Amino acid sequence: MENDRPLPLETIEGEIALEIHYAPGRTQALALLRGAMEMVASLDKLDRVLLSSVNSSLEPVSIINDVRHASLKLLLARALRHVPDEYVENLDYKKIIGHLLVLGKHKLLSACSKGADAPEVQKCLVELEPEYKKVPDLVGYAPPQVADVMEALDEIENARALMPDDKILIQTEYGDIDFPARNTPAPQEAQAARTITNDGNELFKIRSLDLLGDTQWTIIRNNRLVRATILHKNWLADYHARKFSILPGDALMCAFQEAVTYDKEGNEIKRALAIIEVKEIIRPPEQLKLPPSMEPPEGKS
Repeated sequence: MENDRPLPLETIEGEIALEIHYAPGRTQALALLRGAMEMVASLDKLDRVLLSSVNSSLEPVSIINDVRHASLKLLLARALRHVPDEYVENLDYKKIIGHLLVLGKHKLLSACSKGADAPEVQKCLVELEPEYKKVPDLVGYAPPQVADVMEALDEIENARALMPDDKILIQTEYGDIDFPARNTPAPQEAQAARTITNDGNELFKIRSLDLLGDTQWTIIRNNRLVRATILHKNWLADYHARKFSILPGDALMCAFQEAVTYDKEGNEIKRALAIIEVKEIIRPPEQLKLPPSMEPPEGKS
């Protein structure tokens, strides 16, 4: 049966502006335009992650409302593909989704511009929960995965890094965000399979540490060796700066998020454990009497 819709896109409420202050006569055109395109693409990805908790079929698309040339200023409206038929003419649905995406981007980009770590990202997602619950007929709400949000934010920072000498503002109805350039790690590969996410707090005993990088540590969980990604970057930075020590046998009280990936037949094909926040270091009795220089500073964990 043919689709009777005149357009494959449905415009929703909400607009943001991307403003890039460049040096006329000195800025390379391709570098500037490539950076702007990468920023728009990465903002679309962030919206896609935010929409995953509403309907995984929704596809966000940036629409240019205006371009101003005193600085390169793009006014970006939002449209969606694959809107369910029952909501195509529903203005309230489009208003709620549009508001959610603008507010979500504003909160997360504001946090990202200040160097947000995983606990701050999770806090933003918790603050967005009331907005998600306004979506009509939302069944089985689960927040976006922290790791997916941080991956999208990494891509935005990578795009920002293409324009290191230009001042960039992201403007929403909630205010302006001054987005500074900083060095960012390469983004991880996105998972392209069905996943179920579990959140909680758990005590993880350390088996081996990543002494040089900040990727994965080996922990003991349910008497099995498991690799865990630590997303709490500030805590890792303090550890690598030797502000406190961690030894094999120590345990970490953590807030975690676990994503289990299944194939179409329901077989588990991947399990990824991410530590969102390290809340406390717990040492076995024989390690409690360490020299003062080895003990974590007061208030650190």
